[in-house]
Amino acid sequence: MRRGTVVLAALAGSMLLVQGCADQDDFNLQSIIHEEERVEETRSYEPEQPQNSEEETETQTEGQSLREVSELYYAYHQLDEEKQKIYLEILDALTDMKSGVPLSTVDKSVLDVVFACVMNDHPELFYVEGYQYTEYTLNDITTGITFSGTYSMTRAEVEQTGLAIEQRLAACFQQVPLNEDEYSTVKYLYEWLINNTEYDRAAANNQNICSVFLQGRSVCQGYAKAMQYMLQRADIQCLLVTGFTNGERHGWNLVRVNGDYYYLDPTWGDASYASGGAGDATDQFVPTINYDYFLVTTDEITRTHSIEKVVDLPQCTAMEDNYFVREELYLDSYDEGKLALIFDSDAAKTAGYVTLKCDSRETYDLMVQTLIASQKIFDFVDKQGESIAYTSNEQQRTISFWNI
Repeated sequence: MRRGTVVLAALAGSMLLVQGCADQDDFNLQSIIHEEERVEETRSYEPEQPQNSEEETETQTEGQSLREVSELYYAYHQLDEEKQKIYLEILDALTDMKSGVPLSTVDKSVLDVVFACVMNDHPELFYVEGYQYTEYTLNDITTGITFSGTYSMTRAEVEQTGLAIEQRLAACFQQVPLNEDEYSTVKYLYEWLINNTEYDRAAANNQNICSVFLQGRSVCQGYAKAMQYMLQRADIQCLLVTGFTNGERHGWNLVRVNGDYYYLDPTWGDASYASGGAGDATDQFVPTINYDYFLVTTDEITRTHSIEKVVDLPQCTAMEDNYFVREELYLDSYDEGKLALIFDSDAAKTAGYVTLKCDSRETYDLMVQTLIASQKIFDFVDKQGESIAYTSNEQQRTISFWNI
């Protein structure tokens, strides 16, 4: 990313590196504790099967179908039926905060993946820290496995915290444009999240939604889970995706919008993240919200993000609901007429800045050369003798101008 100031007959710029989300010890997917108990008896141990509630119309016993699970939960639907059954057993145990729950598997190797799927689907499990399992064996043969969650709160604390989160979100959801297309809903919640959260590595509970909704301070996993929590509340499918950026662990989202899949990184959309959690005087004109990573393709996200695949992920290729396409800020050529309309628009004048996205590296290079190097920006913004600040992002092919 390049940042600089364009002054008539003068140009100065500097390179800025995009930092990773957090130190390794700041990002904890979930702690996992494995316990083994070897049972040497004359009879094999058969763990009790989970009992289904009377309200369930479909049981999970062998030969019968699993209960229906909403499409909101992406990871669940990527698992085979055997793992889906374990997923539901683990989810029920964590939701009810139970311990020693028998699982319908004797294969401990599947537990890490299934547990990760549950946690990546369910941001409301903010009180879950990890899990333990006990393996029962007879003559070196595993005869049963029981599962226990590890929790950071008591049941009463979970209920109180859940109520506080809902109260915090009540005003937000009164304004959510739920009756419009999904793009408007996602954009509103993305902006609400960023406007109400500061990036802070020292924030308490920064691996879950409590840090965002109750303290207004978090790191990447808190941002991503909060985004997921709100989108699921709005009936929009959203998954927590984890991986690496610049060698550091990071978390972001996969979102289905109007039938197509996109990636979304709310942490990288927050200017407080780019400034390391604290603003400085040189950033006073920088827009508070960055849309470079708002509903982007697989190709775009993988230029900067390395994905850890817990389950298969779709190849995101759609552009229809990308921010720059929807807001008519997407350029496939140096079009003076379109540029004039953009810089003269009410939106640009109200915001005081404009961000443009180019369809290719060739278009991007041409825009940088023409608008910045040749200072043609002054053909569209009447600032003769004054300065216009800018940033340019080669990886996402975006250019922002502010103080216009």
